[in-house]
Amino acid sequence: MARNDHLLSVGNEALTPMTSAMTALSTQIDQLTEVADARSSARLATLKTKMENFTASVTLVGQVKAGKSSIVNILAGRPALLPSDVNPWTSVVTTLNINTRTESDKRAKFTFFEQEEWDNLMVGGGRLGELANRAGADDEMEDIRRQIGEMKAKSESRLGQHFDLILGQSHQYDYFDEELIQRYVCLGDDEDPDINPKTGRFADVTKSAELFMDIPQYPISLKLCDTPGVNDTFMVREQITLRSLRGSEVCVVVLAASQALTTMDMALMRIIAQFENRQIILFVNRIDELSDPVNQVPEIRDRIQDTLKQNNIDTSTSVVFGSALWAEAALTGNPDILTEESRQALNTFYLAAGFGDQAPSLDKIWALSGLPDLLLAMNERIADGAGTRLLDRVRHRARNIASQIRATAVAKNLSDGQGVVRDLDGVSPEEAIAKVAEEYDKKAAELTTALRDKVLERLKSAEANFVKRATDSLIAHLEQNGEEGTWQYDPAGLRTLQKAAYFSFARAMRKEAGALYSTAAADVEALYQKLLGNHLGEFSIEAPIVPRVPPPLGIGRTIALDLQSTWWRRWWQRRKGFEAYAADYTRLIASEANSITKDLEENQIAAVLENVRAGLSDFLREQAETLLNISASAEQDPSQAALMAGIAPKKSRDDILGDILKDLSNEAA
Repeated sequence: MARNDHLLSVGNEALTPMTSAMTALSTQIDQLTEVADARSSARLATLKTKMENFTASVTLVGQVKAGKSSIVNILAGRPALLPSDVNPWTSVVTTLNINTRTESDKRAKFTFFEQEEWDNLMVGGGRLGELANRAGADDEMEDIRRQIGEMKAKSESRLGQHFDLILGQSHQYDYFDEELIQRYVCLGDDEDPDINPKTGRFADVTKSAELFMDIPQYPISLKLCDTPGVNDTFMVREQITLRSLRGSEVCVVVLAASQALTTMDMALMRIIAQFENRQIILFVNRIDELSDPVNQVPEIRDRIQDTLKQNNIDTSTSVVFGSALWAEAALTGNPDILTEESRQALNTFYLAAGFGDQAPSLDKIWALSGLPDLLLAMNERIADGAGTRLLDRVRHRARNIASQIRATAVAKNLSDGQGVVRDLDGVSPEEAIAKVAEEYDKKAAELTTALRDKVLERLKSAEANFVKRATDSLIAHLEQNGEEGTWQYDPAGLRTLQKAAYFSFARAMRKEAGALYSTAAADVEALYQKLLGNHLGEFSIEAPIVPRVPPPLGIGRTIALDLQSTWWRRWWQRRKGFEAYAADYTRLIASEANSITKDLEENQIAAVLENVRAGLSDFLREQAETLLNISASAEQDPSQAALMAGIAPKKSRDDILGDILKDLSNEAA
């Protein structure tokens, strides 16, 4: 760790309410466990484990050479950990697992592409080849095949006879250092004599890298994911980056101050446009390279706001300005690493911040670097997002388990004269319980099928409408300009329609699944009341929490219509006559639009609907186990009931449960 790693603690105050709530909730779960039976104790232990294993995921994306790796290094407290700003350069999605538990002593894991993934790249050119093939760009495909052949030859020369053996495998180590990391995640330069020949040996075939470390300054577990960007040569890693973002709580977009958003990759813009506003943080790095930072920063902020607005991204998105170089100087305690220009920019900022009459200090340099503001913004989003959702889920489950413990205790302490009811409207408790479970399993299947059909119908309609508008526009262009020139139709309108369809699906899912969950909980609660009559007193079973719908990141994936290249000129030149233009373009745009719908269906919608079914199924299974246990207790010898109830604590079980339920409900409110 760096000399001044205590600086990483700045910003932790945003997490204090969350960590305090987790500690209090853990204590309440311990209290519940003291009066719980074995089954409920196991469930409570699972809840505690979920809180203990809570990990917030933060993914960094951005422009090439904007300083993503430098920022990750600073956040990890190890400025030289991942290579940055020089050859070799980052080429692999790298995840730093901070304060996470591992089953062994592994500190580094490097996973290689599967044989099928590699074959898809070699034969089809990856995603880029797929797009070129779909657009009929034969010349482009030849160029792709040539580049792939060169890459394959280079990889085989580096790895020799081991090339085929490592595909689909992973390498694990009980240590990591800069040289080891560079071997797997960096593309070296064969013509640079200063580059270690081991550098990049496995980089072409490395799919992902994971490093494991402990940073005591962070009060929670973090996953920091450093991506190589979404514009890699064959778009192989765009899909990997998208997968990283799908599970991420916070997306930090790193931009270079000299470029800001004016030359930002449109692929990156399309992806972040799908996130919720609170999930995005823009970090404008390298303000130390600006000639007049005090006046230029407001100008850059205005340009960013304009670009965000043009791309339908909320202009209230958090924007933080800073310098990884200043942060490194503060963290290492070595201001000598600053260039003369960087030092002058820092002095200008120092004076503008009102520190002119104070002696220079590393704490002040750290503050001006923007890293404390970045950490604070990250922690606020983690606490408000994943942290709050976890606390809500655990409290909810704990309240239901407390109710189950109470119902079970009541059943065990009933005598023969006031026993559990064995006849529930003409059927046995077991039959009644099975009937409710079967009924709601069927309803969940019907609901999810209906939701899926409805959203797919709307997405198909969006495709059809877009294809019609695009074709009509093409024909109008041809009628006005003939066959001269080229023409392209912006697919932004398609994405707007698809996004509207997805959010309509999200609203319908929350409403209809919430209603189904509520009726299921009411019917389950009624079974408890029927089994135990008036002995329960005040009692309730809460409905499961409706699953969260993640942002539709699949809408941001690159399609052929997004690519600005010579494809369109060649595509145009090969067609003769209005009908050929219209027919061929209709086929192309339809297949491209459908590729986004397919991605949404397979990677987003299917997962949400599976969570809807699983949430209700888990709830019903847990409640059924408790109800069947209560029913079984009615057949036991009354003299055994007291023994099964355990030794009564000094305070009655009902009093303890009542106090805990009250605390859990108050905290939720």
